[in-house]
Amino acid sequence: MEAAERLFADQGINGVALREIAVAAGQGNNTAVQYHFGSKEQLIYDIFAYRSTQFEPLRSAMLDRAEAAGQLGNARVLLEILVLPHITIGDATGAHPYSAFLAQYLTRSRAVGIRHPYDDPEVPMPALRRVRRLIVDRVNYVPPDVLRLRVGLCKLMFLNMLMRRDSGFPNWDQGIALPLLVDDTLDMMTTALTTPHHHVRTALFEGLL
Repeated sequence: MEAAERLFADQGINGVALREIAVAAGQGNNTAVQYHFGSKEQLIYDIFAYRSTQFEPLRSAMLDRAEAAGQLGNARVLLEILVLPHITIGDATGAHPYSAFLAQYLTRSRAVGIRHPYDDPEVPMPALRRVRRLIVDRVNYVPPDVLRLRVGLCKLMFLNMLMRRDSGFPNWDQGIALPLLVDDTLDMMTTALTTPHHHVRTALFEGLL
């Protein structure tokens, strides 16, 4: 799964064949991935289940601390609980291939029906489901469909910040450390999440669409 994660991050989900994953994972049998997972879609689903299992105790502990501090209504805190666990998943070089893979999935593959365990209400993800509910309660003035889009775009903002940093931006000599990037990105995410909702004024788009 980790070999697949790296390849998906580098080449895109559609750009990787199962036999390439088998080679990258050191499997002598080129059909090993298909044997174990059956399909690329199931492999993707299992990667998410694997990572979600790692994220759940982190998010649960963060929720407990936020609750003890009376911060469960703080949008910034809720976004921290949602995205900060991604920083803990890195490779030997300090890069974050899972975040790059997830960004690929959210922007390209989710729309074509590849499922995530979160889509199945029977899959136990109590911490993730709780923080998502708390975000809905906090931004209850935004229509549900619009809010789902906002949360997804906010998450992509964080993932793309990690991807840009991993690719060498900002340059090391600019002195912009990861904590500063994380802090500034969370500020922008909080503003984006909580901005008032306005109905689209279609006149603004006349001649553009």
